[in-house]
Amino acid sequence: MIDPHLAEAVGRAREFLRRGAYADAEELLSGLIHDIESRSGDRAPELIVPLHLYARAVGQQHPWTTLPHRERAALERALRLTVEHHGEESRRAVQIKEMLALRLSSSGEVELACTHMMDVVRLMELAHVDGVLLAHALGGLADMLLDAGRLEETLATYERASGIMSGRGDELAEFTLLFGKGRCLIEMGRHPDAVKVLERAYTWFLGRFGDNRRAKELLAWLDRARLGAAEAHETETCLDRRD
Repeated sequence: MIDPHLAEAVGRAREFLRRGAYADAEELLSGLIHDIESRSGDRAPELIVPLHLYARAVGQQHPWTTLPHRERAALERALRLTVEHHGEESRRAVQIKEMLALRLSSSGEVELACTHMMDVVRLMELAHVDGVLLAHALGGLADMLLDAGRLEETLATYERASGIMSGRGDELAEFTLLFGKGRCLIEMGRHPDAVKVLERAYTWFLGRFGDNRRAKELLAWLDRARLGAAEAHETETCLDRRD
């Protein structure tokens, strides 16, 4: 049976978060967590949701590129309790692990983020999750692998995600994967291949959203790929002449 006091407090915390009153949510949830611990111990399953929401409340009060200790500790504790009480493959465990991976990645801990995100993909596959949800998870993993400089794995992951997403009607998601793949190809020195991918991404984006700041960022990447392709062609031409 659900504790009405707990349900009411969680509901108020969610409302604070929805309204952007993050400090109020943090204060309420901190008190709720201590109350649950005093009544039921520090391993009570009732702690999972308040800890998860507490991490969100704390994180929203800091730059996205930082991971405050309180937020990280709450997420890691929520994950441990979720695995203990509901299993590693439970939907909430996967959800919390994915949130932890994203926050680690944004704060620069990309290798650890990759490890967690690989687990997310693996657990989704074990649960026979397919389609858009799996493609989004693979896309997130590919972004992290790219930041970690693991380029061969990155390319394979983008290609797998694109294969799943293709034809499902989510053109924005397909564009995001194309953009990531194009950047990966540039880092691999495969500039002619990058040109093809980024030209497709740029054309779609320009037709959908017009010539805005993001379009200019895309064009800068495309120009970088074109320059690299031109330099590679010139080098090959010089070598052919020598032969």
